[in-house]
Amino acid sequence: MDWRFDDALTAQIQRMDRARRHQAMFFALRRLQAPLSDIAMPEEWGVDPAAVEDLLRQGAAQLDGEPDQAFQEAFDRLSRAPLFESQVEPEIAETFQLEAISGWMLVSEALGEMSEEQTDTIVVRARELAHYLDEYMDNTLTVVAGEEERERYLVNVADPLRAYDLGYFATRNLEVEGRCHEAILAADGADLPASETGRELLALCDDYSRELAAVLRAIPRD
Repeated sequence: MDWRFDDALTAQIQRMDRARRHQAMFFALRRLQAPLSDIAMPEEWGVDPAAVEDLLRQGAAQLDGEPDQAFQEAFDRLSRAPLFESQVEPEIAETFQLEAISGWMLVSEALGEMSEEQTDTIVVRARELAHYLDEYMDNTLTVVAGEEERERYLVNVADPLRAYDLGYFATRNLEVEGRCHEAILAADGADLPASETGRELLALCDDYSRELAAVLRAIPRD
């Protein structure tokens, strides 16, 4: 099964209106948040942690797909960092940070439109990064704490997810993505993140994201 561009997964996004697509983007980036917020970036990037915090806060404040001046100002502040004027060769954790920032850049460009293609790009990015980490771990001699729990998860995962034949993080990301998209489609209006269901989804995304960050921190730098 094509985990990148599965027709059933894409069909969920096609059923969403603009506000719901914004929520799908937000939850996908939330699954990449801990590497961005909890792992220090290289000093030479010149990224102010306060600017990152402001971007994440404003990025969560309005999820209706409409233009958002406060978010745009927060992104403009972050984009003045030297990082945006240089070429870098990132370590694996830094790759996640750069991809998360790139995702937020796409959000800033998408506001007011939030097309299916733009939404799909960010959702697929979260899938690809999860798969990238699985492959990296398969090819490293580093033993990362929690390996037995990750293997046990794959043994017990539901058949629809098992059919993709993916590693732990790629499978887990698809599981959380599916729960987010089902809730987005079932919700009435743009207030899902503030609801009880929304808070449960945020907790799921954050648990997954913190696990990503923990593994990334455990991988030795080259």
